[in-house]
Amino acid sequence: MNTRTRKRVLSAALASSILIVSGCQWLRPAAPGRAAQPPAAAASVTAARLAAEGWRCEDGSILGTRFIEQSRSLELRIDAKLQRLPEVRSASGARFENEQWLFWNRGAQALLQRKPQPPVYCTEVRSLSLIEDARARGVTLRGRGNEPGWLLEIGPGNRVLLDEQPGPRRSIWPDLAPAPGPVPASSRYQAASAGRSYRITVLPDACVDDLSGERFAVSVLLEVDGRRLRGCGTRIGD
Repeated sequence: MNTRTRKRVLSAALASSILIVSGCQWLRPAAPGRAAQPPAAAASVTAARLAAEGWRCEDGSILGTRFIEQSRSLELRIDAKLQRLPEVRSASGARFENEQWLFWNRGAQALLQRKPQPPVYCTEVRSLSLIEDARARGVTLRGRGNEPGWLLEIGPGNRVLLDEQPGPRRSIWPDLAPAPGPVPASSRYQAASAGRSYRITVLPDACVDDLSGERFAVSVLLEVDGRRLRGCGTRIGD
């Protein structure tokens, strides 16, 4: 057994033993300077809290979670499928489990187990959480741009929201149907608000955020009173 394989076996064994010990402080220390968030199942949810959260796990898995207050359960989105995990009693953190899955989190860290495989560590990622929150609210496209900053959300339905910086200045059009855009698979929205004219064009072109370097599958062109601003976007499926 080589050194790398031995480390994997030891790590899996340790993680498995951690799950068995109820109430232990099993989570890794939070990153320096990052305040811990309350558990996903916390009863006192503030108004600013996101409706859902996104996570990246050590095995490369990307998942979304949404706490369902009425049923005290967790909706786990993984592999393009939804799993419903009932909340179970835990002396530490918030634990959800069914026959196939276990998700156990405290703040911005979690353990995920696809039974009978060993559990893996996961970390909440803000950019993923913003997408999961938008999905939970029925948003079908989320775009943003820089210098000046702006945020665009389309959905549910034909609802269009645009936040502009500085300000912020917010415009909401409850039912703004799209027209065909300049190229195939593109769309365009035209509207006015507070004496200003807007044109929003969604293009099926790859895009790189000019500040973060993050890559997106969609480009968004925003024109305000003739001024052109370019940004990136994400289409959000069901």
